[in-house]
Amino acid sequence: MEIKRHRGQPIHTPGLILLMMLLVTFLWPTVSVAEEKADRVKLTVQPGLSGLYKVGMPAGLEITINNQGQGFKGLLVIEPVNKRGQGSRAGMRFQKSVEIPRGSEITTNMTVSGDILNMETMVVLLVDGAPVTASPIQGTAVNGGLIALSLGEKPLRGGIAAWLDNTFAGQTTVKFLAPAHLPQDPLELGLADIIIVDDQALAGLTQSQIKLLKDWVYLGGMMILSGGAGSQDNGPFSDISPVKAVEQKVVSADLGGLQLVRGNLVVTTGELIRGDVLTKVNGDVVVASHNLGKGRVVYSGVALESLTSESAAIWPLVFDTNLINLREAQSLKQINNDVLGNAASYLPQLKTPPVPQVILAWAVYIVVVGPGLYYVLKRHDRRDWMWWLIPACAVATTVVVYLLSPAQRINAPISQTLAVVDIMDQDTAWVNATAAFVSPYGGTLNVQGAKGAMVWPSNNYANNQKAPVIHYDDKSAPRLSYPDVEYWSMRLARASAIKKDLGSIGGKLIFDDGFIKGKLENRSKLDLRDCRIVLGDRTLTIDKIPAGGTVEINQSLDQWRASLGPNDFRNEMVPPQIPGERDLYLRERQMLDSVLHSSIYGTEHSTALFLGWSDNSLGMFKILSDRQDVRDYNLLLMKQELEVELPPGKIVQLPPGMLQAKMVDSKGAYEQNPLGYTLFEGKLTLAVNLNRPFGDKSYRVVDMEFSPQQSGNLTVKIYDWQQTKWVEIPSAGQKIESDELQRFHSPFGECRILVEKNTGAGKTDRIILPAISVEGGMNP
Repeated sequence: MEIKRHRGQPIHTPGLILLMMLLVTFLWPTVSVAEEKADRVKLTVQPGLSGLYKVGMPAGLEITINNQGQGFKGLLVIEPVNKRGQGSRAGMRFQKSVEIPRGSEITTNMTVSGDILNMETMVVLLVDGAPVTASPIQGTAVNGGLIALSLGEKPLRGGIAAWLDNTFAGQTTVKFLAPAHLPQDPLELGLADIIIVDDQALAGLTQSQIKLLKDWVYLGGMMILSGGAGSQDNGPFSDISPVKAVEQKVVSADLGGLQLVRGNLVVTTGELIRGDVLTKVNGDVVVASHNLGKGRVVYSGVALESLTSESAAIWPLVFDTNLINLREAQSLKQINNDVLGNAASYLPQLKTPPVPQVILAWAVYIVVVGPGLYYVLKRHDRRDWMWWLIPACAVATTVVVYLLSPAQRINAPISQTLAVVDIMDQDTAWVNATAAFVSPYGGTLNVQGAKGAMVWPSNNYANNQKAPVIHYDDKSAPRLSYPDVEYWSMRLARASAIKKDLGSIGGKLIFDDGFIKGKLENRSKLDLRDCRIVLGDRTLTIDKIPAGGTVEINQSLDQWRASLGPNDFRNEMVPPQIPGERDLYLRERQMLDSVLHSSIYGTEHSTALFLGWSDNSLGMFKILSDRQDVRDYNLLLMKQELEVELPPGKIVQLPPGMLQAKMVDSKGAYEQNPLGYTLFEGKLTLAVNLNRPFGDKSYRVVDMEFSPQQSGNLTVKIYDWQQTKWVEIPSAGQKIESDELQRFHSPFGECRILVEKNTGAGKTDRIILPAISVEGGMNP
């Protein structure tokens, strides 16, 4: 076939026409499938708790995908629309693999940073790399305020919302959240500071949600049982409620003068089981509270809908200083609050030459090699070689030092994971970990977290193009991908998880005849070493307990050396740094400080604290690499409160500082540490609960003994509740016997101690609390 071409005339051939028909045939179905997915797939997103989230904290997203077409596998991508000028975290990208069956609607959850939700952020569903549908994320940011949720509608009819709003100048958000919308993970619920449960909400809670709320309280939340909901015998919250609800009574609506209301009011009252009584009416407990872990449970025998915002005398009893503890617990959950970041980036396993030796070697080279070579060459009349021989020696020395450096001897990534485990109960543990990753060759660094954990980068990145990608998958563990990592540079990441299968330390301790006795069993999966029991301001060494192992304890309290300050106390458990030498225990010291600091808050009675170390990080982080010689270093610190008992009918003097004192008032400069309080100037008013020293009313305080003052800078007074005045304690000390002890505590058992600094302003004076003798098996 001959084809003639004419200028300006198109070429038409049967072959070209056939090729165009084939292209249309193959391309037309692809276009139609994409259009079908775009038309038949819908995406809706709700952030946080009922649309609420906090900037700087992890936030949960509930994403619903409605598919009316064919089934497919897709990728959910969450990132800001415009990254410019949004800060270092704007380039952070979260994504999750999803599988959507044909003609179905699925709901999936993701955890992202609250920072990017505060920007113009979209959720995009990709299929084969192409966007199918998208939805903006719209919610309400709570920046620096409190979030209070009511699981029932009735409590919000009262005055709690108005009182919180007036008290905290509009910095509190109060909303109703139906139990069906509670997240499954207590870490996601951690956005809430206060949760109110009433009888209506109780009826809609499942057993898993009840356990969820208990775990949430332990992590630092405050739960208010309105009308004593769930606190009756065998009730769902009877194991954590301060009061066992027994009966309902009709009392005066003014609650003994606490509110200006006439008429009568029905309250649920009962027996105090644990914690403190906050108010009574006609001898019946109305409001009580109990610390649980880092959180607090408040029993309100009065239904909150019956309290108005003008009940100014009641609300401070419910919240008081507890909100300070709530804010402290919330600060630990901040994404940027990485207390272990500095310790994780310290790698004592990498041995480098000591700096003084390097300086000495360089000085020898400068002084000896140069003049030495000159002298040798001069003797052999080869001084003309100097111009090339000395530079050659310098180059050779540099090459040797370069090849011997850690950067050249390590050819695979290195990771170090530091984990702190807080045992909540025999089945549940809270794990927080920080890991450092070093890439000696740069490029892309891939990291895997523990399944079910929240993971996020701990670094701040100035270049958005190098921001990491966080990938979640319901069927596998989360992953972090760091692109464009520079040569021999470090990245940091954090993770938080609730472990259900770790185990705990079983057993209890008993005070008997000046000894502490007991048997502890390691029911966890960890081989523990360098174990300690912290009791007041003293520590007991246990050495090691392998997994499944036991240890017997029988030691005199007099053999324990009391510490003089927080550094001495810590140095007994971690060796101090030797001046001029490398600090080999920096990691252990900072991990221990984080545990001891958090143990200050939320402790209302004496406890024994168990601490144990392990070289197992529970798989919180792992580098994904095809290199065979990847190095993973792990260090874990486990913490658990142990049960302490007294033998019935025997009197035992508790170690000083074992009963934690709470702050009532302060004027001046002071410091609070795990051992108590240090006063620099001014005065402090402290309170100790004498009615319930162990959180159990079967123990009775029989006497209180003030030790002689170590310096003459302090004046110590105790409050006489009967004569309503302060009584000064002699500097030589004083013992208050049982018959006169009644004068010095309130009907609720509160004993107040005033410590004032008269001389030596600016100097460190540790406040030594009185030693208290307790008799077991007796009612107060």
